[in-house]
Amino acid sequence: MKTLQHIPMKTWATSPTPATTPAMIQAFWHRLFRERTHQVKMDWLQGFGNMVYADTYASPFIIRLYHNDPRDKRVAYLSVTGGCVEWRFGIKAVGFEQCPVVADPKLMEWLDSLFWFYTATESQKQQISRLTDIQRLVSERMYTIKKKQGLWKRNPS
Repeated sequence: MKTLQHIPMKTWATSPTPATTPAMIQAFWHRLFRERTHQVKMDWLQGFGNMVYADTYASPFIIRLYHNDPRDKRVAYLSVTGGCVEWRFGIKAVGFEQCPVVADPKLMEWLDSLFWFYTATESQKQQISRLTDIQRLVSERMYTIKKKQGLWKRNPS
């Protein structure tokens, strides 16, 4: 008896794409460089993501989101790899290289919404006053990306 194996040449699903763009990361780098700082803090945000650290002289440029409470060990890294934005999420002690790449769309959406607060201009901050507004904007952008990739037809969520 002969066994046939069918191996698809192309996968039918693509990994989720962050709503954050390389241009947004570059603009954030310019902001940090102009302000001559490596760290930004959001005093009003209580919890994960209220601190951002990025070395403007490092190559590759990696943005680290974390909480200033030493008991919270979580960390998220944002970078551009091969022209594509990549989120990594893990614990502080592991470091960037060992943190797994984020593939969960909900986690990616949450991380994008946290980062977008740091990229908003003063006029945008006046118009967008709550975290839910940013999350809504990120959700709409993620939906647009899924629609362009054709994922919205296959994925009911």
